[in-house]
Amino acid sequence: MIQSRPIRPFGFAVPDKGLPIIRAALPEGSALRGGVMVLGNFDGFHRGHLYLIRAAKRIAADGRAVGVMSVEPHPRQLFRPADAPFRLASVAQKHHQAAAIGLDFLYEPAFDAAFAVIQPIEFINDILGATLGVSHIVVGADFHFGAKRAGNAATLGAECPPRGIGVTVLPLQAGYSSTAVRAAVAAGEIAQARNLLGRPWQAEVARGLCLARGQIRPPAGRYLIRAAASRRSC
Repeated sequence: MIQSRPIRPFGFAVPDKGLPIIRAALPEGSALRGGVMVLGNFDGFHRGHLYLIRAAKRIAADGRAVGVMSVEPHPRQLFRPADAPFRLASVAQKHHQAAAIGLDFLYEPAFDAAFAVIQPIEFINDILGATLGVSHIVVGADFHFGAKRAGNAATLGAECPPRGIGVTVLPLQAGYSSTAVRAAVAAGEIAQARNLLGRPWQAEVARGLCLARGQIRPPAGRYLIRAAASRRSC
């Protein structure tokens, strides 16, 4: 595993575990350019996500950095703001989970109206190429990107290699998805959520012992809770 570098090019934020969070272009000469990138939403880092990340680490065994792209806010928060809270992890939780997994960086661009209309070819040229300089990408077979989700795994397979970017498309891992984890939490089936995640589901407690804004709520009931940072529970 490559250790997180101490360098902090512009656009970086570094959480307390040292994981670089990239929100702008990597400068030429950065040790993180030429890395292997996994594309997706990564809400909760479930076992399906970990399958993709393990593949990326194998590809990057020659010393390249491994990162994931995960926009903020989640696209659903932009397009369907009236939806009930649905996120499995807060932004802070996502950062700490990414660090715990052993990623070298996380690319977290702002998902706004301008980002939402980026065309697939523009995404490949400007973001994967110019902004990050990736050498290889890993995606699940159902991955879509770009304006109106017009780009997909086939688009990447056709357009990336001529630009010097390798592409690995992996089959979906049956049953492992953010949707399945949300359904389990919403139904109060916390043991099932744990099985899908490969670890306990974590809730971030905000002021007043309430779950953080935007985080999915399990139904009312009695739950066994282990507090990570304090003895308070919700």
